[in-house]
Amino acid sequence: MNKPIIGIVGSLYTECNLSFAGNYFDYNNNNYSKCIAKANGIPIYLPIIGDKDVLEDQLSLCNGILLPGGADINPLLYNTSPETHLGKCNDFIDWYQISITKKALSLNIPILGICRGIQVLNVAAGGTLYQDISHTVPNAILHNQNSHLSNICHPISIKENSKIHNILGDKYIVNSAHHQAIKDLGNNLIASSTAPDGIIESIEMEGKNFVVGVQWHPEMLSLKDSVMLQLFEDFISSCM
Repeated sequence: MNKPIIGIVGSLYTECNLSFAGNYFDYNNNNYSKCIAKANGIPIYLPIIGDKDVLEDQLSLCNGILLPGGADINPLLYNTSPETHLGKCNDFIDWYQISITKKALSLNIPILGICRGIQVLNVAAGGTLYQDISHTVPNAILHNQNSHLSNICHPISIKENSKIHNILGDKYIVNSAHHQAIKDLGNNLIASSTAPDGIIESIEMEGKNFVVGVQWHPEMLSLKDSVMLQLFEDFISSCM
């Protein structure tokens, strides 16, 4: 049986070295690639290109895509003005990631979104975000832990009959490394788990084989918790 090809959607950083000042560099958390490979998929990297035809050609190579973590999304993309505690945004990254997500949804290509990736998925589907949890959500718990992301941070409560429930059961404890979160859900998305303060921790799209976003980092938890690898296994299985 051929292994499915999973496109890890690209991100960028700017090199501080003066020899390369002003240039963008592609990057990827290698743990995404490792988890995809362990789950019997073939990871490939999709570099950010500002050409919609190239984007569609990239997507044609993939049986599924993974939306990675990263920086904040420009709130203008969900018709909201920037607020004081908004972090750095990159319109080029936003355009590419949201465009490839919308195209993948139109083609029924399975999607797994992680951290920023759940937010990209939500915005692509017409949803909105809290720009900074600690300043906009009353009684918010800690969502940006001070320890390594292989460690756990807070519990989540999981909705029955969801894909996340099939993997983790009623409750689980996850890591946390975000200051933004889903506010209003996008079209056809449901919240499949929440934190104790009500923040949405995972989403799934109704009517799709596998369109799932998680706010935590399963690729980091999998370093200590083998159960987290099952999320990748279920994703890969849906891509076959």
